Amino acid sequence: MMDLFKGYKKSVSEFIQNFLRDKQNEFSRINHWGPDALKRLGPSVTSGKMIRSGLVLLGYEMCKGKSLSSVFPAAAAVEFIQTALLIHDDIIDRDHYRRGLPSLFYQYAQKGDKEGVTEPAHFGEGMGICLGDISFFLAFELLSKLKTSPSLKESIIRQWAQELCYVGLAQMQDLYFGEGRASISEKDILQLYLYKTARYSFSLPLKTGALLGGADSELLAGLDKCGQDFGLLFQLKDDELGLHGSEKELGKPVGSDLRECKKTLHYYYLSQKAEAKDLKRFEDICGNEILSLNMVQEVRNMMTKYRVDHIISQKMDSLSQELEKQITALEIPKKHKHSLFKLLEFSMKRKK
Repeated sequence: MMDLFKGYKKSVSEFIQNFLRDKQNEFSRINHWGPDALKRLGPSVTSGKMIRSGLVLLGYEMCKGKSLSSVFPAAAAVEFIQTALLIHDDIIDRDHYRRGLPSLFYQYAQKGDKEGVTEPAHFGEGMGICLGDISFFLAFELLSKLKTSPSLKESIIRQWAQELCYVGLAQMQDLYFGEGRASISEKDILQLYLYKTARYSFSLPLKTGALLGGADSELLAGLDKCGQDFGLLFQLKDDELGLHGSEKELGKPVGSDLRECKKTLHYYYLSQKAEAKDLKRFEDICGNEILSLNMVQEVRNMMTKYRVDHIISQKMDSLSQELEKQITALEIPKKHKHSLFKLLEFSMKRKK
């Protein structure tokens, strides 16, 4: 990652650790699960790339904000929101590993098994849902601590609440697409990407920081569009890595999108272009709960054969070129444009 975002991550991580430490006594008064929840949340919230919190701080600094630490609650809140969504996402997708470690719901399942609960898997999923909910509520507690005007604070909280409703609706659509065989279009998939990932991951973090920095409506509109395209590019790269990456780099088994029969753009184009025999085999592999590496390799070979990877690469290149124009047009200091260009470079070249 870029040095700037590494610095952002260090500062926000320290803030999060202090925040969780301050919650210890309060949570301990409820029951023994309180300290346990905080202990599990800490590493999960701070172990990722933490790009979203970095975007909040970058959005603030590009508007010449003078007190970066005052924005830490918003930056930290974004990471708690991301963690909550990942916890729930792992349950939905039945992913037992995240960043090379057992996912949180699976940790609880293992604990339940060790302690002899009646249904360890169900126990793990239920506990994971509860922990994800706690992470959401901690995020909104942090947003409520922002030292800004009541009207601006209310606006930011309202925007995040609305956006998370959209994420939930997009997740429902994603589940339906994965479980059903309904015909879907490229537009349907891009709409799903936009509301499930792009907006909350890039647009709103940038806008949140910029709002706290006093941005005008023109800059906010520019950051909104820029963030959406960043998010779409990031999702396309995630799809590519999920199919072609390595388990060591991803920190989880490859092919989870195939196992869950996710309707990605890769799925869409292969379904459109494959010959009948290959299409039948592809449909047999998609949704297979016992997905082998050989099956994943079969699909990889099909993606190459029908030039789907090339089509996706062209779309990513087109998004990258559009982002270069958008970043250039933003009325922000050159050093912050440079940071966005570095983020664009990272987004295109990342391996995990």
